Amino acid sequence: MKRNPLLQAIALASLSSASILSPYASAQEGKSMTMEEIVVNARRREERAQDVPISMTVISSDMINNSNITNAEDVATYTPSLVVNNRFGSDSTNFAIRGFSQELRTTSSVGVYFAEVVAPRGANTTQSGDGAGPGDFFDLENVQVLKGPQGTLFGRNTTGGAVLLTPKKPTDEYEGYLEGSAGNYDMKRVQGVANLPLTESFKVRLGVDSQQRDGYLDNISGIGPDEFADLDYSSFRVSLLWDITENLENYTIIKYSESENNASPYQILDCNTTGGFAAFCQADLAGREAAGNNGEYDVYSFLEDSKSEMEQAQIINTTTWEINDNLTVKNIASYAEFESRMNVALYGTNWRIPTGTDPAGQLLMFQVVGSNDFPTTDQRTFVEELQFQGTAFDERLTWQAGVYYEKSKPIGDYGALNPSQISCDMSTIDSPDPSTWRCNDLLAAAFAAQASGGFVTTSDPSVFSLGSVVSSPGGVTYENQAIYFQSTYELTDQWSLTTGLRYTKDKTAGETETTVYYYQGDLAGGYFPASFSATEVMKPETTSEEPTWLLGVEYKPTDDLMLFAKYARGYRQGSVNLASIPEWAVHDPEQVDTYEIGAKSSFAGRFPATFNIAAFYNDFQDQQVQFGYFRANGVGTTSVLNAGASTIWGVEMDGSIQLTDSLMISASYSYLNTNVDEMEVPTVIPPSVARFSGTTTAEGEPLPYTPEHSLVLNASYFLPVDESLGDMIATITYVYNDEQQAVSKATSDYAVLPSYELVNASFNWKGILGSPMDFSLFGTNLLDEEYLSNVTGTWVNGLEAGRRGVPRMYGARLRYNF
Repeated sequence: MKRNPLLQAIALASLSSASILSPYASAQEGKSMTMEEIVVNARRREERAQDVPISMTVISSDMINNSNITNAEDVATYTPSLVVNNRFGSDSTNFAIRGFSQELRTTSSVGVYFAEVVAPRGANTTQSGDGAGPGDFFDLENVQVLKGPQGTLFGRNTTGGAVLLTPKKPTDEYEGYLEGSAGNYDMKRVQGVANLPLTESFKVRLGVDSQQRDGYLDNISGIGPDEFADLDYSSFRVSLLWDITENLENYTIIKYSESENNASPYQILDCNTTGGFAAFCQADLAGREAAGNNGEYDVYSFLEDSKSEMEQAQIINTTTWEINDNLTVKNIASYAEFESRMNVALYGTNWRIPTGTDPAGQLLMFQVVGSNDFPTTDQRTFVEELQFQGTAFDERLTWQAGVYYEKSKPIGDYGALNPSQISCDMSTIDSPDPSTWRCNDLLAAAFAAQASGGFVTTSDPSVFSLGSVVSSPGGVTYENQAIYFQSTYELTDQWSLTTGLRYTKDKTAGETETTVYYYQGDLAGGYFPASFSATEVMKPETTSEEPTWLLGVEYKPTDDLMLFAKYARGYRQGSVNLASIPEWAVHDPEQVDTYEIGAKSSFAGRFPATFNIAAFYNDFQDQQVQFGYFRANGVGTTSVLNAGASTIWGVEMDGSIQLTDSLMISASYSYLNTNVDEMEVPTVIPPSVARFSGTTTAEGEPLPYTPEHSLVLNASYFLPVDESLGDMIATITYVYNDEQQAVSKATSDYAVLPSYELVNASFNWKGILGSPMDFSLFGTNLLDEEYLSNVTGTWVNGLEAGRRGVPRMYGARLRYNF
């Protein structure tokens, strides 16, 4: 019976190790095992991963399929040092690597690339776009997580690293599969792929992926959807490969995805009795507890049409011309459109005037209102890159050079409607124009009644108001240009030197027309049209030019051992903030100097094994930090300022060992130490700022979303059954994430998220009874661990809200291969 290399693929796919042990002979036959290498394109060319002097994690196609990886959060589960922030739901997650996270209204700190093209830009209002969305994780060759600045070779300069999604290209074989999955929460998923070599030189690959799943958050309001945090997406992909001549290839990918779910409100965790909204929060929680509706996965929403929608279309064309053995020219062009809509009671509040008389007196708080006529994102992105690759000096020198251009601009106005501290006729808020809404400033009327001893029960917004609706249509245009060069020279057969330089010019320009609408208040009830409004037009713009570089040395004393050291400069561009006051609407770039040493090794013999280690130190300057504050008009907002300086250092290790012909054990561990060394709070406060409400981090604290210890343990067992039955592999994975700080301790008693442990498992039966059928069982969080993945940091306002992690999920899959 021959052993299937799938065993090692599954076992090692979640690790940074660069090779996969593949025993092609069984223990019964007593034959030796061979080594199958992972090929990656982490340096924009194909090479053996064990030869790449980069700390990285590679997740294989088998791991993606067998572990039911469908989104960015699933990738982070199996990747120490990688964290996702899902504050706006699963469609709007963004990555953080080694502590480099993305603040709201900044550019991404981790670049996400699909087929070598950076993800389409998203909005300046939420963190949608700029990442891997629903439907991106099927029919992939692998996912590569590159840790540390990758700003020399990759298109968009980022400080944290890069995540590469490599789709499978069309092949010469007629092949494909049809797959169906089902699971708890009424999960249903269908995948299909067909590879069609129409001629010897022209091949087509077609793929579709669609999944629906009920939400795991229960809506206790009785208004709108019954559950939240659901899934409902579809994705289509067409890949065309044309070998025009023996040396000229054209590769085109056309992909489209759409997602529509009920959104994912937060859950109120606790009330701060000293906060401004304490009375509302306490009344809300007391009502839920009295009704027995305050479970771990119970949330509240008062919206009939709560939703989160995303639609993305992209075409990528790559033309590769191998002029000769020493020179290749590649042109990569892409055009993409990204649109999203969000309508969600974000913090899940049910706040009313504590002594109110109007049963419909719901105070709209912390809400993002969207409609078909007013998307939260509506952006198009064009990317063009001309790349040259070659070798010289008897192939001792390998080099790359290129020119890069990217422009992203709004298709139409987008933004958000934000009602605050006001009660409205819910049937009117579907309009993108708040002047047509009908609302009641009940809170202002209540304060007027209290101040007058009950004599006055109305409020005139021209004299005094507390509630409002803010409309901010607009958009942001990004333009990025760069030239780059990187080379590796083999000084000897054992020593190599790598140098790289990139010069980037970035321009960001925004335009918005922010209007604040005010309404009459009356405790007797009723709803009124807007009494008046105040409009502010803002057109912030910023440009920056920065070099980034890489200097590295590699030493290979043997074919199975590589030692490396490198120094790199990373850079993340500045940007604009359309929600800010004009004085703080622009922030500058941030920089990081990274120093790293590491080793990659493989061991043959009786117990084949791999072991990799990397130690790093980052000096982080001009850090982009988000400050929250209330404007003089009562509207709460944020600005991003270059106020921080931090140090980040740590160690990452991974290893695997083949204990028997049937058993593989692997482990991956990360130690991460972060500290904010400086935090410069502005001393000159513009008159339009009433008071600060806090920052996302503070001096002396760790950076957000940086667990000190992260661990993944994996064991795979190849069942010794007769080959006529097929191949059976059982895998179990243990995941540990240490406690991590989500927001500054100064802004929340719930700033530190507790540690948590997950146990995942799968059973895969390949080639059932010699047929082309495969069967799988899979489960995640099998012990049903309850944990927090995010908090809002609004404790100073009187409440804290959080988002729960995904509970136990399980299912079965059947695949037909042809």
